[in-house]
Amino acid sequence: MMNRTSSSMWMVLAGLLALGQEGAVLAQDTDTDTGAALAQLQSRMDDIVKAAEQARADAEQARADAEQAKADAQQARTDADQARAEADKANRAVEDAEKSREEALQIPGLITLPKDAFFSPRVRGIPGGSLEATTHGLQWPYLKQTAIAVSGGLWVDTGYEQIRRGDANQADIDYFLQEGRAVLRITPTFNAQNSWFVQGQAELVLNKDQTLSQPLVADTDDLWIKLGQWGKEFHSWDVQVGRFEAFELYHFGMGMDLNTLERRGAFESVIPVPDVYGVNYTYYRPSGPGNVAVHYFPTDFLRIEGLCQFGNELGLNSIAGRGAAILDLGWLKIKGGSEYKLQKSQQDGVPEERKSRGSGGTIQFVFAPWVEFGFNGGFALVDHIDIRGTKDRPGSTTTWSVGGFANGRIVENLSLGIGANYTDQENLHMDEEGDVGEFNHLQFFGAVQYRLFGKLAIKAVVARAVADLDPSFSENRPYKNVMMSGRLRLQYDF
Repeated sequence: MMNRTSSSMWMVLAGLLALGQEGAVLAQDTDTDTGAALAQLQSRMDDIVKAAEQARADAEQARADAEQAKADAQQARTDADQARAEADKANRAVEDAEKSREEALQIPGLITLPKDAFFSPRVRGIPGGSLEATTHGLQWPYLKQTAIAVSGGLWVDTGYEQIRRGDANQADIDYFLQEGRAVLRITPTFNAQNSWFVQGQAELVLNKDQTLSQPLVADTDDLWIKLGQWGKEFHSWDVQVGRFEAFELYHFGMGMDLNTLERRGAFESVIPVPDVYGVNYTYYRPSGPGNVAVHYFPTDFLRIEGLCQFGNELGLNSIAGRGAAILDLGWLKIKGGSEYKLQKSQQDGVPEERKSRGSGGTIQFVFAPWVEFGFNGGFALVDHIDIRGTKDRPGSTTTWSVGGFANGRIVENLSLGIGANYTDQENLHMDEEGDVGEFNHLQFFGAVQYRLFGKLAIKAVVARAVADLDPSFSENRPYKNVMMSGRLRLQYDF
């Protein structure tokens, strides 16, 4: 369009230039016929006028064509925007349909426990280490939404144990074992204004041939109700009632898991081999008594627990108190506490009574993401009056334990761990020479763990234990038991 207009304009200019040149020639040539010259000029003028009108018409057409092109472009943009809007609408419809389908398959308010429910303002431990899976006294599950959360885990151990016993009256053993345990956890939570909450938790347990039971085993682990206020950067608190574990004050590391071969050590059926004491008379979940605890968190690095245990345990009415505190700076964690437990016979007129008390704690270091280690210690006294009202000297003991652990991250998802614990126990029973019964138990282990897909933990543990037993009421004294074991654990948590 612009080329056609330019061509017309050039034609007009060329005609005007030719007309001027012919006029000059006529003016110089006096012999030229004047009438013929005028006619020729008039013809030229008409051609110029026609060329000018054509140029104007071409310019108008060019302008009209440009306006039409602009209108076409605007319409194309409008059509594209409309097509994009229709596509977005279609995508939303697909998303809404998928969401509706998922909601139709779900129970309203039922969710899997989110990762941030395991909240911690400070680093818990190295990835793949044992401290990473420890709550360190924090509110858990930390769930700031009204919902019913589902979580849990299961493990299967396949292992071998060998025990050589120094008592000739007891047989040595070579023992093949596969055992397992599964926990399904349900946590209904209601949240109100100002961070108030009500929360309950029940853990249903499935057991597979565990030859070593939990302390006072039950088919339920947690069963509690909690009322309080959440808090992250500010102080918080809660009151918890029911069956639950207290603050952990003695940490074993990547081995000596509860209900395992290396945890029971070089045991026998005649004399109870001393178990590690870690302020645990009221730590585990008893089958009979229940707990009432107040938790206070004045800062994000200080946690305090005051616990009372009340109920009946194996025919003894029990009441106990336990106080614990945790200072958690992330890289440094200091935990300590004390407990006192009084048990009396439920039968009138039976004077049986047992008093158990002790103290202990741990100091732990975390240099994330590569190394973590810690040291533990505990000291306890037990005094027992039997059903006749006399002092049970073999059952009245003084116990102390020390131990430590170290875990290292080799590469992503691969970790190594070692640990050792030594327990010494004396009772009040004296032989004819005035010697009391003395018992000690050394347990140590090595472990390697790999996390497949970040979810399935594959852990191998080898362990050794030596129990030196010198009972003051036996003719076969002293003697030694030696245990060696190995196991492979598969564990999946969800």
